[in-house]
Amino acid sequence: MQQIIKSALKYFGIFILLYGSLTAISLIPAVGSAFNHIYRQPSQLILQAVLPKAYIQLKSEKNTPDLIRAEFASKEKVQQQIEEAKKTGQAKTPVQGNSFEFGFYNLFLSFILFLFVLILLSPLNKKEKIISILIGTLIFYCYSVFKMYLALLSHFNEPEIAIYHTGEGTLKFAQSILYYMSLGTNMLLVLIIWAVFVFRKNNWNALFGAPGFILGNKK
Repeated sequence: MQQIIKSALKYFGIFILLYGSLTAISLIPAVGSAFNHIYRQPSQLILQAVLPKAYIQLKSEKNTPDLIRAEFASKEKVQQQIEEAKKTGQAKTPVQGNSFEFGFYNLFLSFILFLFVLILLSPLNKKEKIISILIGTLIFYCYSVFKMYLALLSHFNEPEIAIYHTGEGTLKFAQSILYYMSLGTNMLLVLIIWAVFVFRKNNWNALFGAPGFILGNKK
């Protein structure tokens, strides 16, 4: 038991050090902006596909990598503005839009770094770690984009926006799901992904270096 406690403390000490270091690196504006850019490109295409009634662009300022700003406008209203401009002979059409902001780190990056370090320090071989990180990242990415979708759908149904007119029951159900997709749920999902890939008795027996000891229970 003493050996297990000692190994566990060492594991968590290394985990905190590594996670803290990666988090600090990610806070460097150039690094954070690069991750932000990589995340935004496919996300914008997905959101445009699942919310076809709106023009959507995901943007971020150079020195604020934690911010993702969704700029949007109703396609129907934009078309009306274009028609009105044609009638009045305007050469350019001023498009009126709105924006909605997401915190990139709380939405995605902090949790992916957490998952990365968990898997990296887990008792898996190199190939298993690479596969686990790739699949785990994809799962959490899909989850985070779904969260963005629900947030925008809810926002698009607000009376002053009115891009969508989703049924009351469907909208409330979507908002209920969004309500429970909190930071705590994000963390729980990361832990579940990690456990699915690495939580095998033989792995942890090897990690904690306790022959004849499996998950704290003597043979």
